[in-house]
Amino acid sequence: MNIPRILLAALKGGSGKTLITVGLTAALRKKGLSTSVFKKGPDYIDAGWLSMAAGRPCYNLDQYLFSSDAVLNSFATRSGNSDIAIIEGNRGVFDGIDSQGSSSSAELAKLLRSPTVIIIDCMKMTGTTAALIKGCQEFDPELRVEGIILNRIRGTRHEKVVRESIKRVSAIPVVGVVPAMTLKNFPQRHLGLLPIQEHPAAKDFVEEAASIADNSIDLDQILRIAQMADDLCKPSFNQKDTENISLSPRVRIGVLKDSAFQFYYPENIEALTSRGADIIEISALESRPLPTVDALYIGGGFPETNAQRLADNLVFKDSVRLFVEHGGPVYAECGGLMFLAKTLVVDNNEFPMAGIFPASSVLNKRPQGLGYVELRARASNAFFRQGQLLRGHEFHYSTMILDHIDQESWPFDVLRGHGVDGAHDGLQVRNALGTYAHVHALSEPSWADAMIRKAREFHKAQETNT
Repeated sequence: MNIPRILLAALKGGSGKTLITVGLTAALRKKGLSTSVFKKGPDYIDAGWLSMAAGRPCYNLDQYLFSSDAVLNSFATRSGNSDIAIIEGNRGVFDGIDSQGSSSSAELAKLLRSPTVIIIDCMKMTGTTAALIKGCQEFDPELRVEGIILNRIRGTRHEKVVRESIKRVSAIPVVGVVPAMTLKNFPQRHLGLLPIQEHPAAKDFVEEAASIADNSIDLDQILRIAQMADDLCKPSFNQKDTENISLSPRVRIGVLKDSAFQFYYPENIEALTSRGADIIEISALESRPLPTVDALYIGGGFPETNAQRLADNLVFKDSVRLFVEHGGPVYAECGGLMFLAKTLVVDNNEFPMAGIFPASSVLNKRPQGLGYVELRARASNAFFRQGQLLRGHEFHYSTMILDHIDQESWPFDVLRGHGVDGAHDGLQVRNALGTYAHVHALSEPSWADAMIRKAREFHKAQETNT
């Protein structure tokens, strides 16, 4: 299948890649093009912005979490009805999990047989840009770099010197020149943009980014480069570790969706829906009890930015606690884990949370866990079997302070990453399981199977008791 596509990469993080990718996506959409969008790596925030710019879900592609066939199948399935597919890389183009650049943006581009456009942060640099481009070409000749976008250019003289320097060593065309600027709608936190749910002017930012792209990037040239992509064979693909689950009876799975809890891969929600779940979106910030659901999924986010509202919402917290006491299945990731603890401590201020796990989460100034994780289930629990190996991702600034724990009761051993204490991860009470790790349904399809199975078991038990 021939899907016009490009991968936008940079030479390092912080080069303006997300701003340009969001702007380019929005600008193409305004011209009437249907644009499918993808984010390389386990990223929620950039994916949220790309989704807003494209007006459709942004999907993650990750060669560390998924098999190559899973990556190809996901891309082909989710881009086949679009005019162009845009993939945003992450970090530097050759940065991977090891010195060989495994699972890097470059490797993803080659797997997808996609042309690549390199974004260069030209701040305080002229001729060195040529050396960097030449180095990229010689470092990996198999990577098809077909265009260059110069970012943070300060004036016509700066642009002229950079362009001439690149032209001396490479035939790769410069397809965009983005001026250095201060963006009023560009607030950031930690390592990137604010999530769209918290951004005070999200739509204004996307409009501003689209205008920048339209004025600074040759969109026709971008489309020509995308059409240079090689044909891609859609692989025959079988999910690993899936159960033969009937689509009926359907179950109701509650998903917390608000400015406190917002980190969900769309593939995870789709996996639950395709297996027989009706998704019920719930706000933990509204003063109303948990609706009738058969299971609860609490994703990550920034509960610390809503700590007071979460603490004050006694009606909702009491209903969640009652749901757990009755055996209701709950799967909580990172921010969800923090919410299910007794308290959340922010700047020495203590905020009462749901009180299900015997622990407190304390927010720190620096990341406590950042990157890919590998876990092994120590014993069978509500969602994973004993000995099962999981791959995921963690990004948390909080530390869990446990009241007490039996060393045999940890749900997971940490083989890679940090988890709760560097060696273990997860807390569990009855059918509620919380972990710092974010799992992806394409990496761990058994997770969605387990959610459906536990929801049906709980639904049946409730019917029996009434």
